[in-house]
Amino acid sequence: MAQKPRRRRVAGSIRKLPSGRYQARFRDVGGRLRSAPTTFATKGQADLWLATIAADLSRGEWVDPKAGKVPLAAYAAEWMRGKPSLAPKTVELYEYLLDHVILPALGDLPLNAITSMTVRTWRADLLRSGRPGESTVAKAYRLLSNILRTAVVDNVIVRNPCVEKGAGVERPKEINAPTPQEVAVLAEKITPRYRALVLTAAYAGCRWGELAGLRQRNLDLLRGRLVVVEQAVELRSGERLVRPPKTNAGHRVVHLPATVVKTLEEHLTVFVEPDPDGLVFPSETGSPLRQSNFRNRHWLRAVRASHLEGLRFHDLRHVAGTLATVSGATIREVQARLGHSSPAAAYRYQHVLDSRDAEIAARLDVLMREATAVPQSTRSTVRPIKETPRTAADRKRERTSR
Repeated sequence: MAQKPRRRRVAGSIRKLPSGRYQARFRDVGGRLRSAPTTFATKGQADLWLATIAADLSRGEWVDPKAGKVPLAAYAAEWMRGKPSLAPKTVELYEYLLDHVILPALGDLPLNAITSMTVRTWRADLLRSGRPGESTVAKAYRLLSNILRTAVVDNVIVRNPCVEKGAGVERPKEINAPTPQEVAVLAEKITPRYRALVLTAAYAGCRWGELAGLRQRNLDLLRGRLVVVEQAVELRSGERLVRPPKTNAGHRVVHLPATVVKTLEEHLTVFVEPDPDGLVFPSETGSPLRQSNFRNRHWLRAVRASHLEGLRFHDLRHVAGTLATVSGATIREVQARLGHSSPAAAYRYQHVLDSRDAEIAARLDVLMREATAVPQSTRSTVRPIKETPRTAADRKRERTSR
């Protein structure tokens, strides 16, 4: 009788304990001898466990169970220290999300105790409470997912528990873009010093920081354009920084409508001392503009006087995106003009084409009604030819020919 082939032992060792149970041991990627977290009732169970460990080691997926016992708060702090290239505003955002949204609920949990259900419940509780808003919850989910994805790379946990599809996607609010007529009224109502600022924001599509940090040497009115090479950044601490744009797409040349060029020429003549390094839009005292001061002292008053309550300065940027889209600019052209790093943001302005399409349909309807309302005198007078009645002989000939 032929002997059964002996099953090959997976790398590792198994020994029988005095209790009768079996202990399995193996060497990890660092060569250290490790024991299974529990003993087994049979040698086969121990062998199967070793086979699983060997497969994980061969795929590079083995994770030290002890490594995952570090709390999320401690790991997140190390993760932040390992990101020295983050922009100051991004650091502020991440610190806020960690301190106020993520860590209060999850910070004390070991990384290997954070499951998909844990994350799903955390997110659902936030959305149910209504605070913070949905957009902030999406940002927090995305940050948590990034941290835990790094933990997977570091072999601290086996897999990222942030698996809920779309949970990290922000649903942008409907664009609130004022009309050109509303922009004109707003520009008349605001303090004259800032009239050019309003019109440039609306028709160049620049961000607040790009305009607050715009220097005269980067404004070429002869060619009707401005060059975005830096922006002013205000931190919560009150510190003001001047930095390059956050992305390569932010570095750009923006051409200006002739009316805006004329307004800027008047602005530089009346309100600004000539100086290549000087700001185009300084405050009344000549110091750099502060967003909070501008908002409270000038913007809100002009908005109320224009009956545009709720309008934000950032909404002026949407004017440029909307009008560029209506004028026939492609997604790529809108993206380049506004300094978006991806087409996703530029697609937001395509909604204006829905109303344009409705206008086209309305014009087509007018043409159809005009076409069907042709005067009786111009209609064709051709009458149909009457058939000659057939005789019995005609019908007999037809039957015969079939």
